Amino acid sequence: MSEPAPAGRPLRILGVGRGRSLIFLRWAWALAERGHDVHIVSPVFRDDMPEELAMLTVHDLTRLGLRTRIPGLRRSQFGPAIRRLAGEIRPDVVHAHYLLPYGHWAAEADVHPLVMSPWNTDIFTYGKERPRGRRWVAESIAAGDRFVVSSLGNTEETIRLGADPARIDRIVWYVDLRPFGPAARDHASLAARFGWPESSLIVLSLRNYRENTNLDVVLHAFARAHAEEPRARLILAAREGVMTETVRGWVTDLGLGDTVRMHFIPPPELPFFCASSDLAVSLASTDATPASMLECMASGLPLVMGDAITIDEWITPGDGGEVVQCRDEDAVTAAILRLLRDPGLRATYGERNVRVVAERLPEHPGVALERVYRGLISANGR
Repeated sequence: MSEPAPAGRPLRILGVGRGRSLIFLRWAWALAERGHDVHIVSPVFRDDMPEELAMLTVHDLTRLGLRTRIPGLRRSQFGPAIRRLAGEIRPDVVHAHYLLPYGHWAAEADVHPLVMSPWNTDIFTYGKERPRGRRWVAESIAAGDRFVVSSLGNTEETIRLGADPARIDRIVWYVDLRPFGPAARDHASLAARFGWPESSLIVLSLRNYRENTNLDVVLHAFARAHAEEPRARLILAAREGVMTETVRGWVTDLGLGDTVRMHFIPPPELPFFCASSDLAVSLASTDATPASMLECMASGLPLVMGDAITIDEWITPGDGGEVVQCRDEDAVTAAILRLLRDPGLRATYGERNVRVVAERLPEHPGVALERVYRGLISANGR
């Protein structure tokens, strides 16, 4: 289902970010779907799924000049290269995603109007702990004409770093909830897909195979929960990542057999998987309104969430799910068992979650982004 054509002429928009990042690409897709001319520039892109870039005009940052091709020299040349590119394509607005390094390259390019989207690692780690990171973050914030962030926590930290509160918009730009909902539920089909009994209680994890997602705790807690509730099953759904083989080893070492499946879910199938599971678990140590959480909420799932910054904006203990310390295996086990054993509680949390996301995210993200861009362009007299 496509959104109606935008009011006014289509915009030409240049995005600066990591071409392999699903969050960045979802931003671009939301705008391209609205009929805008979206260009993205990055030193890295996915080469295994070309259809992800089909609606976009792609610029390889490492090929925008002789010096950008030279390792060791290229990073100092990326800012000028982005400036030259902007001079050629003449975008109405530039939007940089993540302050480091992409926002800083956009700041060095001195292209305007410039929208910045700080991310958790930018402002809570590099913006505080590392001297050079603090300087670069400050320079990036100073260069921004407007800021788009996805959470209250990021809003407050962006202000602390020097942004004008009046120039900050909260938009969860990387989530399109239209395909998600309880109506997509077919629990029996999902169980059958993996050869599991129809009576299985399916736990879904959508987090990447990375250290900060604490999948070791998820697996150990699930193993303990399964010992008490043999109907429990677990789907680990993520693309291949830096810890894929490590996670596979944990599954083997715990003797979980076919009670756990590592299965990447193609985006078109994600609404079915979310709605057809019984609960979801996410223990990321750092988070910024994760798409997976909102997609599961919209699908009517109760959640077990790690207590990270921004999570309490959506889920609090006993209201939509169970909130636990990310490394507390006992608490995670107890939370999973509580939901596995209580279908009434699962239904209560799930119904609440559907209602909350519908109230807070009533429009397509492309509509909200376009409104910000047109206002910024108008304010700049363009």
